[in-house]
Formats: sequence, C-alpha cells, structure tokens
Amino acid sequence: MSPEVHQLRSELYRAAVKLDDLCLFNAAKWATEALQGLVPSEEAFDYTPSELSAEEKQDRVSFMLAKNYFNCKEFERAAHTLRNCVSGDALFLRLYSMYISIDKKATEDTDGSVNTVQLQSMLKQSDTSESEHRYQIVDELNSSLGKIMVEIDQYHEKAEENAHLQFLAGLTYNKKKKHQMAQERLFASVKLFPYNWSCWQELIATIPTFEEAQVFLLQVRKKEPAFASHVMFQFFEVVLLQEFYQQSATFSEKVTSLIELFPSFVFLKVQNFLVAYHGLDYFQAEQMFDEIIAKDPLRLDDLDTYSNMLYVMEKKSKLSYLAHYASQVDNFRSETCCIVANYHSMKGEHEKAIMYYRRALLLNKNCLSAWTLMGHEFVELKNSHAAIESYRRAVDINAKDFRAWYGLGQAYEVLDMHLYALYYYQRATNLQPMDKRMWQAIGNCYEKIDKLEEAVRSFEKALAIDSLNEVDTEGGEPHVSIEPHICYKLATISEKLGRSKETYRFMRMCLEQEFDWGLSDETSKARLWLARHALENQRFNEAYDLAKEFNFNNAHDVEEARAIAKDARGRMTY
Repeated sequence: MSPEVHQLRSELYRAAVKLDDLCLFNAAKWATEALQGLVPSEEAFDYTPSELSAEEKQDRVSFMLAKNYFNCKEFERAAHTLRNCVSGDALFLRLYSMYISIDKKATEDTDGSVNTVQLQSMLKQSDTSESEHRYQIVDELNSSLGKIMVEIDQYHEKAEENAHLQFLAGLTYNKKKKHQMAQERLFASVKLFPYNWSCWQELIATIPTFEEAQVFLLQVRKKEPAFASHVMFQFFEVVLLQEFYQQSATFSEKVTSLIELFPSFVFLKVQNFLVAYHGLDYFQAEQMFDEIIAKDPLRLDDLDTYSNMLYVMEKKSKLSYLAHYASQVDNFRSETCCIVANYHSMKGEHEKAIMYYRRALLLNKNCLSAWTLMGHEFVELKNSHAAIESYRRAVDINAKDFRAWYGLGQAYEVLDMHLYALYYYQRATNLQPMDKRMWQAIGNCYEKIDKLEEAVRSFEKALAIDSLNEVDTEGGEPHVSIEPHICYKLATISEKLGRSKETYRFMRMCLEQEFDWGLSDETSKARLWLARHALENQRFNEAYDLAKEFNFNNAHDVEEARAIAKDARGRMTY
C-alpha cells in the first residue's frame, strides 16, 4: 500500500470517528463508505483514535451524555447538558442540538416552510391572524439563529478557528438564504476539516449557476493550489459537474481517477448514473443502477431517481416490483414513498400519488423530487395553482432543478400566461441547454405571443440538438433522426413568415422522418402540403405519388388528398 493511500485511510477513519462523535451521521456514513470503498490493503492497519485535548477530556462525560440524549431525539436536553462545557466540539454539539430543535419546531409550526425567506413571501397570502402567527415564527426563528451565530463568533474571538463551528455557521446562513456569507464559512470549514461531506454539500448549495461554479473552482486553484489537489476537492468537483448536468470529458476523467482509488465506493457509481440519467441516456443509466442494486441490494439512496427513470421509460412491471421491494426494505423512507407514488402515477391514480408524495415530505421536508413530481400530478389534475406552489417549493430547496422550472413554465402556459411561462422555460434552458424539450417549449411560447422570428430560432436550436443523434439501420449507414414535430413547427412558422423555400425544406424533412418515426399527424400533414405544393407547381407525377398514399388523418384531409390525386392523374403526361 502506497504511503498516500495509507495516510488517506488513516485520515478517513479518524474523520468518520470524529463525525460520528459530533452526531453528523450522514457525513459519518459517507466517510465510512468511502473508507470501505478504498483500494484494499494486505497490510494490517492500525486504527488508532485521535488524542483528546485537555478541554475535551474535561468535557468528556457531559459530552457523552449529551450525545446519547441527541441520539434519543432529546435535542434541548442535550444542549442543556453541555451549557458549562468549554471545548469547541462541545460547543458545536450544544449549538447543533439547538439548531436541530429550532428547525424541528419551525417545521411543525409552518407545515414544512421553515426557510425564513419563503415564509415571508407566504405571509401576504394569509389572513390576518395567520399572518401574525407566521410573523412571530419568522421573528423567533431569526432570533434563535442569530443567537447561534453570536456564540460562534464569540468563541472564535477567544480561541482558534473550529471547523465544525464554521460548518454550523454556514448551515445557519444557508437557512437564512445568505448564500455568499454561507459560502465563506463553509469553505473555511472544509479547509480545516476536508472530510465532512455534509459541509461540501452545503457549499454546493451556495453556487446557483455553472458559470459561478467555474469561477469558484478557478479561484480555489489559483489561491489554494495545494487544497485544490486534495481528494475531497476532487469529489466536490465531480458532484458539482453532475449537478449542473455537465456530461463532459472532464467529468469522465475525474470520476475514472477517483474510481481507481475507490473501486468499491458506490457513491461514485451513482454519480455516473446521474450524469447518464440527466443526459437522457436511460438504457445505459438503467444498466448502471442495476449493477448498484446488485452490489448493495438494501440501499435506498437515489432509488427514487431510478424509479423516475423507469416511469419515463414506461417500465410498469419493473416499477411495480421496485415499489414492492422498497416497501419491504423500509416503508417509512421518503425514497420509498416517492417510488410508490410514481407507481400510482403510472397507473393514472393521481390522488394516491399525491398522498404518497405528501407522506415523503412529512418524512423529509427537503425531498426535492417529491415537490417536483407532486407538481406534475397537480398538472395532470388540471390544478395549476397547486402545481405552481409545489414547483415553487422545489426551486426554493434547489434552484438548480431544471424540472421544477420547466414545470412552472408548463403550469403558467396552461393558464395562458405565456410571458411568465417563457421566463421559467428560459430558467430551465439555462440549466439544461442540451435538452430539446426546453427549446420546443420556448418556441411554442414565442409563437403564441406572435414573436415568430424568436420562435424559429428556438425550434432551430431544438433541431440542431436532435441532429446530433444518429440512428443505425440494418445494413445501412447511420443517419440523423429528427422528431417530426420540430420540422413541422419550423415549416408552419416559416409559412407564416412568407418563406416558401424554408417551408418546403422543412416539410420535406418532416416527411422523411416517416421512415424512423412511422405515420404521425405531422408527417401526414407534411405529405398533404407537399402534394398540394407539387400540384400547384405542375409536378403532377410527384403530386399523385404523394397524395395516393395519404390515408392517415381526418375525413376532410383524406378527401382533399383524393381530389389532388384525381386532379394530378388527369393532368399527368405519359
């Protein structure tokens, strides 16, 4: 075993022990799984715990008692037990217990709307008595969070910087939506203690756009080159690229490098799955996650995302099995509730699906997919206002979720509020520029508000994205397959603009897609238009050939096609 791997194993072990000691269980689980996934070693490893400082030894008994209270969900009692302790870690556990208690009470009092910014935006929609109650909750929440910040700053004035207190400060600022201040504290924390994955996740939450992510990474490499080469910073980069849907060579290189070091770490395999999923490569993503399930069959993390993909792929039997299986593993996990909800949604049982999404949110108020998917269900039930509220909650939790922005656009489009819809579609497109659905939606909005030039540009972008996909045919050369709807839309808008050559080109392109897509409403309409165009331009043979095969549309169009065929046949020269 190389000295670097030996040191990494030692640091990960000590970090996992420390994080478990501080009741940061998700971070401890991540560190332990990383330790388990590290390249195996034939040498015996000495798992020596870290030495305690004099202050930590003095506080040890009270700290252990408070930790047990915390584990029993007695958060205020845990904080009270540590009131006279002096070490930084004891102060962290006391303030963290207070933070969890505040969060729990605020969630219970506000139906999950615990973020102060979101609460304030909801006050205007409430009646007077409810508004007064909510204002009181906001004031109490801000006051309690403020006290935590004061104690952290007072400690740092007298003692050296504590990584975990900085993490808690960043967590508090994120709760108050002060992301820039949160970013400074969280980065200070990971520099002191790099193995707290929860801190890295909070840091990712402070970066709203890919452009800002690139700036942040560049600054770190410039100012902290040694830290930028740390293995935890590599993990951070990988997840950052994945969250912004960057299916690039850089991502592949970094993941491959980390997998060589952590060959059995499922977390890295999940990142590969998520990138394939966001890139709409569902078949490859399905194979990846099937391997993950085979390796760790009782793992429920990310299983809800896998079920979302099965839903899109319309694999009803597999989704049914997954819902039953997850319920047997743990019926009271938010992931399980989302999977069961997806199953009911696929069956068209939208009310049942909403019930399970709500149950998921009771178990985990930050369950992003539950808010987004519940919005989809409300859209299916034609309840646009409830859908908008669900999508707004989703983007409040994570503004990087393009599906929620896209859902908002759809909801406002149903309400014929096309300018609002256009804004939200553009937000979705900024996050997922290589998804043709976004550009099609923008094009539809522009068409409805009579901005035809902009509509053409949007549909042309959708066409360019679709043109990147090659289809293999048996015994033939690979060729480009384009969705007929895009071609037909471009043709009809070009016709409105009086561009006859462009109209003909796109109608011809639309008809050519019949080979890959089969008969459709768009290809049939394109065939009729081309037959009419050929007849008008005295290309009677072409008009006859096109019209005689027309048999897929309404009775009026069929009659018109027959009339064109009859007219063309009568004027054909043999």
